[in-house]
This record gives sequence, C-alpha cells and structure tokens, in this order.
Amino acid sequence: MACGGGGGGNGAGAVSVDALRNQTSLAKNWKFVQDDNLTDTQALAASGTNWATVNLPHTWNAIDAATTAQSTPTTPDYKRGLGWYRLEFDAAAAAGKTRWLQFDAASMVADVWLNGVKLGQHRGAFTAFRFDVTSGLKAGKNVLLVKTDNSAAANDASPTAIAPLGGDFNVAGGLYRTVSLIETPSTAHIALDDLGSSGVFAKTTSLTGTSATVNVLAKLKNDSSTDGTYTVTASLVEADGKTLKKSSTAQVTLKAGQSAPLAQDINVDQPHLWQGLSDPYLYHLVVELKDSTGAAVDRVVQRFGVREMRFDANQGFFLNGKSIPLHGVNIHQDELGKAWAITNEDIDQTFAFIKEVGANTVRMAHYPHSDYTVQQADKLGVVVWAELPLVNATSKASLVDPETTGFAENARVQLQELIRQKFNNASIGLWSIANEVTGGNDARNNVQPLLKSLNQVAKSEDPTRATTLANQVTRNGDVVLPDTLTQTGYTDTYGVNRYFQWYYGTSETQLGENLDALHAQIPTQPIGVSEYGAGNAITHHTDNVFGGRVCSRDTSGFTRICYQPEGYANYVHEKAYNEIVKRPYLMGTWIWNMFDFGSGNRHEGDIGQTNTKGIVTFGRDVKKDVFYFYKANWTQTPVTYITSRRYTQRAYPVTDIKVYSNASSITLQVNGQAVGSKAAADCPLKVCEFKNVALQAGNNSVVVNGTHGSETVTDAVSWNLAQENATNFFIAAGGLTTGFLSNDPLLGQHRYGSDNFFVGGELPPITGRSSVGLTGAVAINGLGTTTIPETGRVWDMWREGNAFSYNLPLANGSYMVTLGFLEPTATANGARVFNVNANGANQIANLDVLQAAGARNTAIVRKFPVTVSNGRLLLDFQGVTGKAIVSNIAVVKQ
Repeated sequence: MACGGGGGGNGAGAVSVDALRNQTSLAKNWKFVQDDNLTDTQALAASGTNWATVNLPHTWNAIDAATTAQSTPTTPDYKRGLGWYRLEFDAAAAAGKTRWLQFDAASMVADVWLNGVKLGQHRGAFTAFRFDVTSGLKAGKNVLLVKTDNSAAANDASPTAIAPLGGDFNVAGGLYRTVSLIETPSTAHIALDDLGSSGVFAKTTSLTGTSATVNVLAKLKNDSSTDGTYTVTASLVEADGKTLKKSSTAQVTLKAGQSAPLAQDINVDQPHLWQGLSDPYLYHLVVELKDSTGAAVDRVVQRFGVREMRFDANQGFFLNGKSIPLHGVNIHQDELGKAWAITNEDIDQTFAFIKEVGANTVRMAHYPHSDYTVQQADKLGVVVWAELPLVNATSKASLVDPETTGFAENARVQLQELIRQKFNNASIGLWSIANEVTGGNDARNNVQPLLKSLNQVAKSEDPTRATTLANQVTRNGDVVLPDTLTQTGYTDTYGVNRYFQWYYGTSETQLGENLDALHAQIPTQPIGVSEYGAGNAITHHTDNVFGGRVCSRDTSGFTRICYQPEGYANYVHEKAYNEIVKRPYLMGTWIWNMFDFGSGNRHEGDIGQTNTKGIVTFGRDVKKDVFYFYKANWTQTPVTYITSRRYTQRAYPVTDIKVYSNASSITLQVNGQAVGSKAAADCPLKVCEFKNVALQAGNNSVVVNGTHGSETVTDAVSWNLAQENATNFFIAAGGLTTGFLSNDPLLGQHRYGSDNFFVGGELPPITGRSSVGLTGAVAINGLGTTTIPETGRVWDMWREGNAFSYNLPLANGSYMVTLGFLEPTATANGARVFNVNANGANQIANLDVLQAAGARNTAIVRKFPVTVSNGRLLLDFQGVTGKAIVSNIAVVKQ
C-alpha cells in the first residue's frame, strides 16, 4: 500500500544528484574468438588463452563490411556468424546488496553464462538487458562467457529470425556497446528487472504558461526476506545539480519479494522549459528510496526536460505551443573502420556535425540507438524520431504469418524495451514502429495486423507521445501509384520515404504533388518526409545535371562504376527542399543521410559496400557540397561556399558557377577579374548562380566574397583547364558524368565532358536506374582493346530526337568536327535516317548508322570541317525517318 505526501518547494531543501549505486565497467581485457563451429560445451571448457584480447566496444565486422576504396571491387559478404567473449574478473562479497550484469547491447542474439551457469538469452541487437547475479557472483574470480550471433537467418526457425531480418545497412556482430556490473546498496531498490529500463518513468502531464505537472512513476522491488516501509521522494533539481526546484514524497510498504509501482505528481511553478535548439534546458530528475530509518538505500538520477510536443495535420510540429518546422537528418550508428563499435567521442563528433548543419531533428534509423546518443540529443535540443528495427520483412518465407513464428512477439518486446529504456528522454517526440515493411498496398506476411498490434503496444507503454511509421512508394517504373496503407491509420502520424529524381520520377515538382495528394487522402493525419536524398560521390562530377541519366545503384554484379555526380545530388536536394518549404503542413523532414554508411549489398558511386547518400563522407573527413546548402538555409552562421569545387580538371572553357550563401550579397572574381554580383534576393533558397563563366587554359582562380553584416566571408577554389580543352569541345552526348578519357582508334585520347550545350533532344528510355548505358551490358564494336576503364563511356549513351541541336561558343576560326554514332535499337536498315547541319549548311545527308556500321552497337565516326565567324557553332540534328541520334561530338581547332 502507499500513501501520498508533499514537500519541497522552489529552492527549498537539498537533494543529492550523486549516484548511490556502484557501477563497475567490464570493458577491458576480454578474450574473443569468432568461430562458427565452437559449441557451447567447448566454449565453456575453453580457457581463452589462444583467443584475441579485445576491449569493448567491439565487433568483428569493423572493417570487412564497408570500404572507401575508389575502385570497382566485387562486393564480398561481410562475416556474419558466432562471436565468443570470455572475461575473468574479481568481485568482492556483497551481503545485503543486489548485483546485476548489464549489457548495453549485443548483436543480434546473446547467450550469457556466469561461472558455468547459463543466465539466459537476449534476442535483439539494440536494447539493453540485465541479469540478476546476486546469488551467482562469487567473492574472488568469476568467469563470464557470452556468445553473440549475428548470423543472417536461414529460415523462420533461426535464432536470429528477429527484427531486423534485412535492410540497406550492415548488422555488425558482437559486444559493440559496454558491459557493467551494477550493485545496489540494499536489497530494496528501484527495479532493475524491467526490460532494461531505469525503473523510473516521468512525463509532463500538464503545462500552462506558469506551471507544469510532472508525473513520476517508480517501479520498486523488495528482494529481502522481510517486509519494509519506505519513503520515495521524486525531485526536480536545477541544471546546476544543486538547487531544488520542487519535490514530492510518498510512503510505500513493500512485502518481502514484492514488486510495486508508485506514482506521484511534482507540481512545478514557473518551470524552465526544454525549448529545443534555442534552450534545451534539462533538470535533474531524482527518485530516492529511503528505509524506515531515513537512510537512502537507492537513488536513480536522470536528466529530464519539461516540455509538450504536438503534431498537427495542417500546421506541422509544435513545441510548448510554439510552431517549429522540423528539418533534420537520419543517422546510423556506423563509422568507417569501426562499424557499430563506436565510442562516446564518436557520438559527440556526430552531433557536432548535426549542430553545425543546423538540424533541429534527428531520425535514429532504423533501430534503437544508444542511451548516450539520445542523451546528447536531449542536451543539444534536437527532436528525435526513435525507431523499432522492423525493416523490410517480417519473415524469411513468403506469406508466413509472423504471429506463428515468434517474430511478432519478439518485435513487440523489442518495442517495449525501446520505449521503457528511452521513456525519460526529453528529445524523443515519435515512436516509430516500422520502416518500409510494405509497398504501400502490400499486405504480405500479415504485416498489417502486426502494425496494429505494435501501435497498441506503443500507446499502452506511452500514451503521451505520437506514434509513426515510414513507408516507401508503390510504383510501376516512374509511375507512382496511390498509397492505400495510410487509409487504415495504424499510427498517429505517417512518414514517407521519397526519392524522386533518384530512383524514380523526373519532374522537379513531383515530390510536392505526391505529398499534396497524400495530404488530401488523409487530411487528419500528420505526415512528414522521413527520407529523401540522392547518392553523392565526391569524385564524380557533371557539367549539366540534365545531360544524362544517373545510376542510382549498381546491380550488375558490381563489375562496373555506377556514376553518381556530386553536382546531381546537389540538384536533387535543392529541388526537393524547394518543394518541402512550400508545405507547412509537413510535421517534419529528414535527409537520408547525415553520413555515408556501410551497406554490404551495395556498390555504387566511387566506393564499395557503402550507401553514398550522406551529406558527409563515411570517414567524416569531407562535408559534401549539399552540407553547405542546408547550413546556409538552416543556420545564421555565415556561409559562402563554391560548389563543384572538387571538379578540378575541367572539360569545357565555359561553365556555370553555383554558390551556396546566406550573405546579403556576393561578388565573383575569376582570375582576378570581376564577373558579377548577386544580392540575397537573386539567390532563392540561398542558391546563387553565375551562368556561362569563361575559363582560361591552365589554372583558374575562382574567388567569391560574401557580405554578412560587418563580416566578409571569402571562399576560393582552383580549377585547371587543359590547353586542348580550352580551345576545343569534346562532348559525351547523353552522358551525365564528366571527365572521360577516350582512348580508341576512332577518337584518340581526349578528355570528354558530360552532355552540355544542347537544345532539345531526348535521353534514351531505360527500364531502371541501375547499370545505365551500354557499357557492361553489351559489347561496343569497333573500339579495339583498351585498358582505360572510362573508355566506352564516351559511347555509352546518346542523345536523340526528331530535331535537336548543340550551340557551342567558339572563337572564330577553322575547326574539324568529328561526330560519333552507333545504332542501339534499330533492327532494319532505313528505320533511322537523319541529317546533320552546321551553321545552316548540310554536312551529313541521309545517314543510316545501322547500314553504315553493318551492325547494331558498332561505333562509327563522320568528320567535316567548319568555319566559325560569329563566335558560335550550331549543329542541327534532324530526323528524316525516325529520330536523329549522336553519341559524341568533338570540335577541334585547326
């Protein structure tokens, strides 16, 4: 039984925020072996003498699942299997106390033995778990053995057939978070057996302009053999850790062996609110248990923010009654060379980037992140989307009800662990129950009843926070189909993963149109964009984002380069964000991703085994261009930044220069000469563009000065233009990526730029955005043998159309024009016949490439001289029968 009381007051009394429990780290000097053939019996008998010595955090997948090698490797499977950990440690006698082993996480399934006795098994890679070792721990030497299993589940009966069954990320194995021994001063304590939680659950239940009520539930346990009466005091202490704000006290009688909850309210006058980035104020929440003598026998101290969050279907997100548009990033717990075995220092660095870019929300994808990670979000003031690791699938076989395999029950337990362990974190605004487990209309594997049950669990565990899930589009190629899943309203809110102009779609406004249609479909349910972005390879570049097709992901056996120009990713983000800011009804938007991260099933861009959609590189060493786009839009920090800066070996003597800047005005100089200036009004969404800027042969100094009040910010880059490219044009028609070196008997060796200077025409139709072009799919005849990987890319794509042209700015003089052609589709002579004119004069009449080449996919060239007298060369391609076509263009001064 319990009886309530009151006490404390503003500034009254003294409450300690010091720990009473003794927590000993068990991070050092573990013995480890990765051995799939070692049995439990053999491992228990092993001394570990020949095992490696490791410290925690540790994973055996630190380096085998991802690489930043700039090559075309065959992506290997990273090692998934059994990892064994053995630790010998000393313990003292502890009469009258309780002791627990705490694992902050172990991937994916962990079996634990202490002194040869099995303590139990935990199934779930991301949440903490504990074992009561009060009776099993010996005075003196103890031996702890842990088997971790991150094997890919072979079937639904596999131990690891739990969430996540799959996903576009690596699942590292091992004790990748810390292990510790917790000792409470008494056998009466705040519960440690509550799914890894603190045993304390606090929530703001009312909030006005001058007062707040904080309800604090403490789960209590009396492990002694006698009944007892105890006093429970719940207090809020100011951030200084010394000044008591307000407290509440109650008494409770606990019978021997009994567990009991006790709830009490703390009524707070003039509360200092947790107000996000502007003021992330955190009290110390102290719950103290005292025995009948008044002696403190247990104490739990956590940081706590008084706040109220609300999501509105038409007006977005509100914090403490104030509208705050949420714009942020997704993150994985993955670092180059470490995988999941990251340290607190690594997490601090992550949040330093998040703070710099100006994000005010973070989606912690696609699983529970560490307590420390969420605590740093609390301190920074970013709103957190916390997620259950239910990703992509609910069973290994098709049409299997996850309720029959145990998968669904385990998912519910993992969700309970997530919510209970993170309940008191002020930053958490959303509990997400799934990511991309359906295709919009897909009811496979009985997933919809599972979603319903998971939402019920979340609302039961925490009725104060909104629930959500993230879902992808249902589509047929580039055609996005209506999403009917949302009509059932499983969760309070709904997040959509949208990759227009990357995996699908070509329209710059299609994202906005899709969001408006969804908003009209479910007008009372808040929606947000849980993912958007594009692959972003910092060594790939483009001269014109409209010049060709992007390769979104290489699925052709990892034998070729999948080009993903940094400039194209900039374009995708700019256009997506332009649609986002026009829609105040969005509850929040999250870039995919803050950092590149390991994904063993990928090879794309300029690196292997990595998802390249980060706005910062995997190694955290380069902030990509688009990082500064968002920094300019999201912060008041002065930003003036030249994009495409890493495109240092230029292909053309004329280029557009784009600058991201939140300055009041900027000026551009090239090679010491003033080019122009832009005012802030000329730079929508902080994007300033200077068109058709001339470069000279050799080094080019590009300098931009931004005026930010009394401060001038200068950015400068150096670009080189080879003499040959300064006077001539070499164009890879239909190609998005620039800088190819041709090296074949038809063209010789020249640096070709991406498709540019065109007016009209079309890109070839494709069935997908992987393996774009002919290279790696079919042999291109007539090129001879070459060892340069880029060769063939000049012939890889093409531009075609009934009528299109190229308008080239050239110095007056005589030139030789070389046009490269191949026939990719026509099967009969006469199906495609066309003319080519130069400055109005016909140069090629009635060309039938198939007939001239003798076969499809066979390269041929045609040459003719031209004289330029007005500073321009206009090449017109006109279809006679079917569409005109061209693969590459060379215009060389004579």
